[in-house]
Amino acid sequence: MALTSPRCIQVNQALFSLAHAYESRMHREKVTKKTGLTLYDCALLMVLGQLAPVSAARLAQAMDVGPSTVSTYVRRLTKKGLTLAERDTKDRRVWWLRLTPLGEDFHRQILAGTARYTRDILSALTEEEQQTLHTLLLKASHGLGFTWQ
Repeated sequence: MALTSPRCIQVNQALFSLAHAYESRMHREKVTKKTGLTLYDCALLMVLGQLAPVSAARLAQAMDVGPSTVSTYVRRLTKKGLTLAERDTKDRRVWWLRLTPLGEDFHRQILAGTARYTRDILSALTEEEQQTLHTLLLKASHGLGFTWQ
């Protein structure tokens, strides 16, 4: 598909619209304000909550970012008491990341907030359409290199 084909433009607009609506809803629902976290912080906590304990390298790979980006955010979240980094006892180069009890509380708050608007999105679709959407989103995510599922 050409980058400027009508289908590519339509898909691009739909993705931007969905991303904008999702981000706006996070602000409107005060998920970021209530927790004091950025959207990227929330994303990292969501992935970490799914994968933990996980190595810093695997987390970077799952989020499709560089190791230094993960290190920066994990340091910030550790200062807030949300994450914990522990050095591997056998391989001192490896750091294992996990959520603290406070981080788990924030993870649950983020899940509760995002679940409300995910239900709103899904309510407009039949059960079959919901399954198709899920399948297509996973396929598209994997095509972009996002593999944390």
